[in-house]
Amino acid sequence: MEQKKKKSLIGTAITVAIMVIAVNFGSRLFKSKKELTLSNENTIAERAEIMNKDCPFTFDSNTRLDSVTSPEKNVLRQNYTLLNDSKSDIDTQAFEDLFKPEFKKNLQNQNQAEYFKKYNAKLVYRFYDKDKNHVTDIVLNSNEY
Repeated sequence: MEQKKKKSLIGTAITVAIMVIAVNFGSRLFKSKKELTLSNENTIAERAEIMNKDCPFTFDSNTRLDSVTSPEKNVLRQNYTLLNDSKSDIDTQAFEDLFKPEFKKNLQNQNQAEYFKKYNAKLVYRFYDKDKNHVTDIVLNSNEY
């Protein structure tokens, strides 16, 4: 059982890493036709609005981006559902330990870190399980990326 959880967690880690890249490419990936387009000139709220128009977006059989919001000034929150996982099956500390470095790395690799630093943005990756139970928030403050 423990081995099954680890395999599931690794599979989810790979998916989320891909998903973070995809989300940050926003409308280019989703082939959206919008008045606003993603650029380094967008505010955090504008970026959330643009990205949210393409939601929900299912990345694979286990991961769906449900919405992107800006609940507070300079906060970008991406809300995900783990479609096949229950909160009780997830070691949240291991999940956070695995994903937080990946999110940081992806921001830096995509040259997104400077954009978010410009706004002193807090990035929140919120995860829910298949039953809509909150699993965890992975938070990156501007001094962390």
